[in-house]
Amino acid sequence: MDLLKKCALGFNILLKHKYHFILGRKGKIKEFTISFDKSDFHHLAGLHKLKDNAKVQYGKRADIFDSILTGEITLEQIQKSEFYNKMENRIEPLCCLEEMLDNNNLIFHYNEKVNQYSVIKADYLLENRYFDESVFLFLGARGEDGKEQMCRTFFPKQEIDYTQGQAKYTLLKKEKINCETHEVEVQYNRLM
Repeated sequence: MDLLKKCALGFNILLKHKYHFILGRKGKIKEFTISFDKSDFHHLAGLHKLKDNAKVQYGKRADIFDSILTGEITLEQIQKSEFYNKMENRIEPLCCLEEMLDNNNLIFHYNEKVNQYSVIKADYLLENRYFDESVFLFLGARGEDGKEQMCRTFFPKQEIDYTQGQAKYTLLKKEKINCETHEVEVQYNRLM
């Protein structure tokens, strides 16, 4: 199966779920929920980096996601881009995004000022492992109050360790919620 389509199929499963986190640090509690939207996939997969591929640069991002699912846009097509090397390291780990979110990974408050040369705008940073490699998932507010977060960007560690200098949270509780059935799976609970 086309690896890009495999990633999109995995992300498509996440569309019917939310993750609710309760975190603690220095006696204070933070709570947020991660939700998913078809348009989020575009940036997570690094498709925004393919500046010479009109099929993935123009149009609604949700429609581009659907085109990947139907096979209209393929990995073979995007590999022809001069910029493919700037995003190719995301594809394989992205196939495991749900598995990574199901794990009890490390969670940090993301302070953009610590990484002055980065343009990443995020509220939280999750670090997980893909084989022997660190993978970063940055979360940013979907709404005004920050209680609903979206997956902003995603990539394996390269030269910069984005966790350096960031405040680490303790995971207190995590739930995976099926938005269709309203079934709640408690994946971790230190509050009991």
